[in-house]
Amino acid sequence: MTRPDTPAASDPAAAREEQGRAITRLLALLETEDALDPRVMEARAELAEATARTGEYEDAIKQADELLKDAQREHGPEHPTAVRSGAAVDLILELAGLAGLERA
Repeated sequence: MTRPDTPAASDPAAAREEQGRAITRLLALLETEDALDPRVMEARAELAEATARTGEYEDAIKQADELLKDAQREHGPEHPTAVRSGAAVDLILELAGLAGLERA
């Protein structure tokens, strides 16, 4: 489900490079940090957003939804990590042309 007006459609190579950098950063953090550490969660948000920019909206939405659930469960809904995770969900829905849908 790739839309023609997304950054992925205009420069797929750049979107894939961004996604690759996000994966590399996340894997590096996971070598030393817990999966629920706020820095790891930020990297997960960046990966979900980068995935959306490649046009892989379903995967990006799943990543962001899981991230938001983890952030709210671990840190509470008002914690900056949970707020940032919610912003990732909103951005991905916007990129996918689904803005206005309720978050999980």
